Amino acid sequence: MPAPPSDLRGQDPAGRFGCAPEVWQAVLDWSRPLFYDQYEVIMAEGALAFNIYYVESGTVEVTYGSREKAIIVAFIGAGELFGEIGFFDLHSRVRTLRTTADSTIRTWDQDAMARMQKQDPALHGAFVLLLAKSICAKFRRILEEREPLVAYTAALSTGRRAFEEAQVLPPQAFQNPFWPQVNQLVETFKADFFDLSIHLQQAEDQTPEEPFQERCLVVLDRFNAQFEDLRRSIEGHELAGPFWGYIFKEIFPYFMRSRFAERAYYKPKGYAGDFQLMEMLYANTARGNGRLGALVDHWCLNTAAARAVRGRRALIARLLEQEAAAFAARRRPLRILNLACGSCRELFDFLAADADRTPVEALCVDADAEALEFTHQQVNVFPHQAVIRLMQADVLRWIIGREKHPIGTIDFIYSTGLADYLENPLFQTLARQSYAQLKPGGVLVVGNFGPANPNRAFMDHLLQWKLIHRSPEQLKALMAGTPFGAGVEVLAEPEGVNLFLIARKPTQD
Repeated sequence: MPAPPSDLRGQDPAGRFGCAPEVWQAVLDWSRPLFYDQYEVIMAEGALAFNIYYVESGTVEVTYGSREKAIIVAFIGAGELFGEIGFFDLHSRVRTLRTTADSTIRTWDQDAMARMQKQDPALHGAFVLLLAKSICAKFRRILEEREPLVAYTAALSTGRRAFEEAQVLPPQAFQNPFWPQVNQLVETFKADFFDLSIHLQQAEDQTPEEPFQERCLVVLDRFNAQFEDLRRSIEGHELAGPFWGYIFKEIFPYFMRSRFAERAYYKPKGYAGDFQLMEMLYANTARGNGRLGALVDHWCLNTAAARAVRGRRALIARLLEQEAAAFAARRRPLRILNLACGSCRELFDFLAADADRTPVEALCVDADAEALEFTHQQVNVFPHQAVIRLMQADVLRWIIGREKHPIGTIDFIYSTGLADYLENPLFQTLARQSYAQLKPGGVLVVGNFGPANPNRAFMDHLLQWKLIHRSPEQLKALMAGTPFGAGVEVLAEPEGVNLFLIARKPTQD
């Protein structure tokens, strides 16, 4: 039986677990080769599987759900074993396994292993030891995923710290030159809001909503502008913390009437900006506690920051269309990687507009399985010819190199809302990892809120939704420390709030 291809010798189990190459070759001689085409199912979820398998060449994806609703949870690359536990305990726990490229899989069934044990017990013992080490390595990897790295991932989306309780204003705060500005902000807002609520109570149920909506917009726009002025004034001041705590305590209950503000603050998934919050922004349907709550929700859904999120969806779809146009005459698909993908609305907007003129393969990665399931059930519902694969994985682990998924090289990598939470070193690590994953001529597109965000104080100090805002100059300076260099383009959606860094890998390094 032929030996493993020479380019796999360095990544087979023999090298990883201290088994001599000649012993591993002898073990392979007891296996049976299976050949699969790209996207062919090796075994379906629920099938009985008590064999040991080895990926000699190609890649296998592990999914759950039906074929139409499959979500990737892992990749098994060349040189890796699988099926060890089922072989030993004879309990089948199979999820669907499908190749992502033409693949050769070696397998040892129960009979082959029994014959090996009888005819060559020393070789059998060496193989069983190798299998035990393989199982241990997998469990160690699972345990590593429960390390503080996971907690840090969540912390990225909550301002890198838990919300601190409001501090009691110290006596000197009332003599501070900023106190009149703080007090005026709070008292004016509460008076305006009280006046609006009185008029709503006096109105009949059939009274048109437009005058109240307009009045509410005036009140909240004025508050937001004054809030921003205060942020710029007291940023870095020693009493900034107590002042922000006081404002939060006084103002917070009014905004919690809004369903959007309520979800943004409480973060039921443990982080800001989850896919359901984005869906609220896309739908732009006001909902709240009573008529007043709906008015506040309408304002929240139509701030400049909210409009920017809708604008970035259109911008990304347009960039995908432009890249697809360059691929239209080529005889290979446009390969897309969407990091922290959420519901992938912009990708499906592009597919709907492109009308399948360009072959597309897209891998959409997110840690939230619910977001991926929503995408299949609610978004990926119109006919198209694109190959869309959804993968549940921690993007941060991929960025720092703790997960090396065999996904191949990519033409277009993008992320709309991840970089806002990444400190500068991690931002640069994302750029380096993307550079390595891109094909020559491939493009990286990264969204980041810019300093022109007029709702920053509202997001930071009422919603506790803290982003890292970066200017075009700061984005270019960060990229100067990566293989892309500083010669990158920075675009903005129509509001000028959400910036997009566009970096292209040279056709030749």
